[in-house]
Amino acid sequence: MRFLTVLVGSVLLGACAALPDDAPVVEQLDSETGTTITRLGRPIELYRETFLKEATGRFAYLGPFETNLMGTREKYVWVAVPIEPASDSVPEIVVNGTALPLGSAGRSADFATIHQSPYKIPTPWSAMYYFKVDDAVMARLGEASDVLVRVMEVGKDGPIPTLFAAKIEADVRLKEFTTR
Repeated sequence: MRFLTVLVGSVLLGACAALPDDAPVVEQLDSETGTTITRLGRPIELYRETFLKEATGRFAYLGPFETNLMGTREKYVWVAVPIEPASDSVPEIVVNGTALPLGSAGRSADFATIHQSPYKIPTPWSAMYYFKVDDAVMARLGEASDVLVRVMEVGKDGPIPTLFAAKIEADVRLKEFTTR
């Protein structure tokens, strides 16, 4: 009888497993704020276009997410760049050759009224940005076949324009996220 109870309990717990983080779209609960966060399973990876000798700063990350707190939904775009940005430098996101109209950026998760970043922080020294966006910006992101993030980096001789880019034609995660 004990064996049967353990077996039934195991089956029931297995049926309640969460979606893996590599699923196209994932929902999670921010236990600190009670906010439901809908995001990509993993962010879009952008490769550094400008020359860099160190291998640690080759990739930037971009990911849309939506918060839902008691029926109030807000859309955001998260960007993480592995550089020391020049003072007052805010990344510019270019989709299919046209810059997205982004407002002011927050630098911490509380900008989006959540406790921590919706995505795993790729490197501890990454500079993170949160942009609150509207449906039109999110729709343009969903139509992206190529994405570019442009930011000014601190260099020895002053600010350096730095580019991170990705061709995402075959990656349907953004389209799936924006059409759900």
